[in-house]
Amino acid sequence: MTTWQEKRQARFDKWLNPDIPFTSPQTKADYQGRVGRLIDAIELKKNPDRVPIYPNYTYFPAYALGTTPKAVMSDVKLATEIWEKFIKEYGFDAFGIIGIVAPIPVMQALDYKLYQWPGTGGVPDDSIYRYFEHDWLEAAKEYDDLTLDPTDWWMRQYIPRFCGVLKGFTQLPNFTEFMELPNLAGFLAPFGLPEVQASLKKLMEVGSLTLEWMGSVGAMIGKLICDGYPPSAGGFAKAPFDTLSDTLRSMKTAMLDLRRNGDRMLAAMETLTPLAIKMAIEAIDKSGNPLVFMPLHKGADGFMSQAQFEKFYWPQLKKVFEGIIEAGGVPVPFAEGGYSQRMEYLNELPKGSVAWMIDRTDMAELKKKVGHNCCLIGNVPSSILHAGTPADVEVYVKKLMDDVAPGGGFMLATGTVTDDGRPEMIKAMIQSGLKYGKY
Repeated sequence: MTTWQEKRQARFDKWLNPDIPFTSPQTKADYQGRVGRLIDAIELKKNPDRVPIYPNYTYFPAYALGTTPKAVMSDVKLATEIWEKFIKEYGFDAFGIIGIVAPIPVMQALDYKLYQWPGTGGVPDDSIYRYFEHDWLEAAKEYDDLTLDPTDWWMRQYIPRFCGVLKGFTQLPNFTEFMELPNLAGFLAPFGLPEVQASLKKLMEVGSLTLEWMGSVGAMIGKLICDGYPPSAGGFAKAPFDTLSDTLRSMKTAMLDLRRNGDRMLAAMETLTPLAIKMAIEAIDKSGNPLVFMPLHKGADGFMSQAQFEKFYWPQLKKVFEGIIEAGGVPVPFAEGGYSQRMEYLNELPKGSVAWMIDRTDMAELKKKVGHNCCLIGNVPSSILHAGTPADVEVYVKKLMDDVAPGGGFMLATGTVTDDGRPEMIKAMIQSGLKYGKY
């Protein structure tokens, strides 16, 4: 039987040697050097030639190159030009996925209610989008519907609530009823309803609009890879509790549900767990990049007690990790906030199987406790990047290198996601990483 290590090696080989026309032998060597550097840091088997410098930004390229989030969210040609120029100018060892740049025309066409974007809801043009927190899973009993049939609940209850033009989906039949002759007419009849047809027509129009946008983005990503730059991740997944509490329930209601509807939450998370694994694996199969980015939210210190973490957060998240690892993928969880109380859990996964992005947790302490088992990524703080000087950045990066780099298993990055900020400070971080990160 093939082991997870063998599966991952096959993915690493494919990642290192993609079947693409590199623009020159030098760009191929540059690409393989960058990918090899990331692999060496993740595997903990040997030191790379230097500490990799890993990206952790969303709309920073727009700010850094003199435009606004609204502008790049409105014009895909501008967005791809900005991202390509930024990636080649700044010199990270991988590039942040441009897919985070949500297209305003698509969200407008959908009457999309999950987020407010620049120019709506009081959000300024030079600000990134904002999540509109709401109980989209409206009643606790809907946990049961989600658990029983997640696709049906998603399609007929959840989606029509946050996509106004798809409200006709509430009239759709349950697709599991499309079987045998007695069910035929009852299943097909709702598709003749005007509101259902209007929603389906609108969805096709939005699909065409999105395909145009993603075609431009995909072309840019392909060009960057041919020019020697690997994407920072090939897939995406979330902790099941975060799926519930980030998007389906508001934070306040989700925290109340821990006490009032805990069993229902656990059952729903058992349903969501294999779906998270499936989403991640399908993405890395398509992309050829085995890294799975996983932003972690409510599991950080202070959001829930240790007992709640052990019951509602870690077991399901660990299963997602294990499913991705078993398929040869590499989870890259972003431990946003502090994980000082959670350090011990980082050792429960196989050595060299996970690369942890660290925000506020003490890196020197983490290196002592878990550095033998997992790669650490981080953690230049936003306080220095916004309020410090390039000299302050250099001092911090040097200390990181002294504390965390020895023995390998370390990548340099910002602690928090860089949305805006001062370009000279990010450049100072990169320059300091190149100066002090050599082995």
